[in-house]
Order: sequence, then structure tokens, then C-alpha cells
Amino acid sequence: MPQGRIQIGIWGLGRDGEAAARHLREARPDAELTLLSDNETERAPESLPGMTLLTGDAARKAISAGDFDLVVKSPGVPIIRPEIAEGQANGTTFTSGTNLWFEANQPQCTVAITGTKGKSTTSLLLHHMAEAAGARSMLLGNGGVPALAQKPGTDLTVLELSSYQCADLAHGPDFAVFTNLFPEHVPWHGSVEEYYAAKLRLAELDPKTKVIANTRDPRLRERLAGHPNVSWFNGDAGYAERDGALTFDGEPVAVAGTLPRGAHNIGNLAAAASVADALGLLDDPRRVDLGQYGDLPHRLQVFELAGGVTAVDDSISTIPEATLAALSLFPDRRIHAILGGSDRGQHYQALAEAIGKRGNLVAYLLPHTGERIGETLRKAASDIPAHPCTDLADSIQRIAKDARSGDVILLSPAAPSHSQFANFEERGRLFQQLCKDLIGRD
Repeated sequence: MPQGRIQIGIWGLGRDGEAAARHLREARPDAELTLLSDNETERAPESLPGMTLLTGDAARKAISAGDFDLVVKSPGVPIIRPEIAEGQANGTTFTSGTNLWFEANQPQCTVAITGTKGKSTTSLLLHHMAEAAGARSMLLGNGGVPALAQKPGTDLTVLELSSYQCADLAHGPDFAVFTNLFPEHVPWHGSVEEYYAAKLRLAELDPKTKVIANTRDPRLRERLAGHPNVSWFNGDAGYAERDGALTFDGEPVAVAGTLPRGAHNIGNLAAAASVADALGLLDDPRRVDLGQYGDLPHRLQVFELAGGVTAVDDSISTIPEATLAALSLFPDRRIHAILGGSDRGQHYQALAEAIGKRGNLVAYLLPHTGERIGETLRKAASDIPAHPCTDLADSIQRIAKDARSGDVILLSPAAPSHSQFANFEERGRLFQQLCKDLIGRD
């Protein structure tokens, strides 16, 4: 272990890493900060002038050797990296920006929301419902501003947390909300069970944490059975989605504001309303005000094209279950479905069978999972046309030649974006631009 000044490494130079560096530069003036990146050609951000930078093998060796008293790990760095175990054995403590935020603040009330899908929508819905009720709320975390870049809300802080952020979290929230559990992020966690365990840490860190979970999810029912502080939504009592509408104890709920699209998103609204009710934010449980809520970009974002064609940017859908939900919104329309992306070991049998049953669909398959999706479609739905495409532009060019009035062009890939894009936002933006360029706006 080094002698002299406290040595702190900041591992990962994305927005979370930069937020951690700015926070620590102010909070720990006694420490020497070093930026760490796996990328050999990485350069220090212009926003962090004068800081030491180690990259590539030099960074990895320093972490393994225990050259730092503390390493703040960005969410994208897998906890199964060997350097972490080696560094811990040599005396280094590892933490995260989310942990530093909890340690630096004493929030009045914190609601942490996680799940394979729906956490962004649920977080945004709750935040706007709280504001509409007069509460001073702050929305932080995975889908918004890094927590360390902001102070907590005066009344309520809504933290959207990914499995990466939950995996090494050390502080329990006041409320933990679980939308669902599906297989995802296996390479990062090492196994599906480790991924589930990372999510469910939110329920185990503090015995006082109140848990709100989706009773329609069998994995949540199994893993939270017997938990002392759990309450459920989407059941017979409380808030639930029924036939595409929000209900409370089986009775309709009057909702003011813009409803999110899709029955699955009404389920997310049921989750948010359950929290708002538990917090005492609703005067009448059968009246809900969504305030300034609006649809999130790249989440079932609909726009009209020339010739009566509808386009839907659902780039956020990185698992087959989310794509199934998107397909259900257009049961009677011909769909040009763009599928495929990075391979995280997803299973496509159920998606292929559902496509075969609905029919009236043409599939356009992107690398790398497109090949596997195509093979599954050929076995389960042999009458569905499936076209391998080199990239997103190739798929839109093909669709432009075939689309007719009333058709839907759906980007809902059932796979992550990282084989060809930095993130799902970049993929969605390119999809929208290509549709406008090659087909034209209405």
C-alpha cells in the first residue's frame, strides 16, 4: 500500500467517472486522484485538467497491485474483473459513485427503482407524480444525471438503478421498487442468477427498506416470497394494469396527463402509483395526476412518415420480452420489424413463436444476433420473410422499397446496441434520421 497522501483511483471516464472526479477533488483535497481507463488511447477529459491518467495495461497493473487506497469504479466496469479481487487482496477498497452519493448526503426519502425493463419509465412517472402533488423531487441515476452531480430532492429522491449500480451498492434506500426480472447482462455479471442477485440486493441492504414489486413476475414472486416488508402491484388489491387501463382495487383510476403507450407501461404506472400512495402523495387513490410526464425518447416513440407509413423508435428494447410488448401494440397492421444487435445470450424461441402466430410481419435482421433470430424464425415461423441486413441503413433502404400505406416500421431489436453503436440512444437517433431521409416525413 502506498505511503504519504491518500491515493484514489477513478476507474472509467464516462459521465459517472467525471462526476466522481469532480466530487472527490472538492470532498477529498487531501487525496491524490488518478484517472484509470482500460482504453490504451484514452485522453483525460478537458473538464478535468491536470489530473494523472493511467491507461491500458498500466492502469490494470496498478489496480491489481493495490497502488490505491480507494478505487471508485464506474458502473460499466464488471465486478467480476480479476483486478478487483487482486486489488482487494492487496488492500484496496472498491466503491461506486452511488455509494459516495449516499455517504455525502442525507436524503429525506429515497426511492430506488430497478428491473430489467420499465425502470426509466417508472422513475420518470413517479418523479412527475410527486411534483404534481407538490413534493420537491429529484430524479437521478442510470437514466438521468449521475447521482454525484446533484444533491437530493428536498422531499424525495428517485434513483433509477441498473444491475451494474446495484451490484456493489452498500446503502439501502427507503423504498426499493422492482418492475420485473428477465435474463440480461450475463457477460457483465457472470451468470443469470448473479444478475438477479445484483438487482435483489436492493431488498437486502437495510431491513427497514420497504419493497414494492410486480406480482405478475414469477421470478420476483419466488425470490421475494416471505420478505417481511414487501407489497405488490398488479395483483387483485392496490394498483394494477387491467385491459390496458390503470385500476385500484379493481376499480378504474382517473388519470390526468399523458399516459405512456402500451399495457406494459400501464404496469409501470401501477408501480409508480403504488409508491406515490405509500408516500401519502395522493389525496384519492383513484385519481392520479402525471403532471409534466411525457413519453421518453427511443421508447415506443411514434412518428409519421410519407405515404401513410408509421415509424416506431423502440431502440430501448434490448430483450425479446420488450419486443413482444411492442408488437402487441399493432395487432392488425403489417410490421417491418428490425431485429438484432449485440449477443448477450438471449433466447428468441418465444419471440419467434409469437411472430409466427401474429403473421403479417417482415423481419430485417442485424448483426450479430440477427443470424440466431433468423435461424429460430425459420424453425418456428417459416412463412415469415426474414432478410439479413449489413446494418441499420441497409434495413431502412430495403423497407423503403416495400413499405405501403398503413404499414409500421418498428425498431425494437430484442438485443443491445453495442455491436454497431455506442448505446441505444445513438441507434434510435440514426433510425429516425434514416427514416426521414429515405422515406420522408408526413
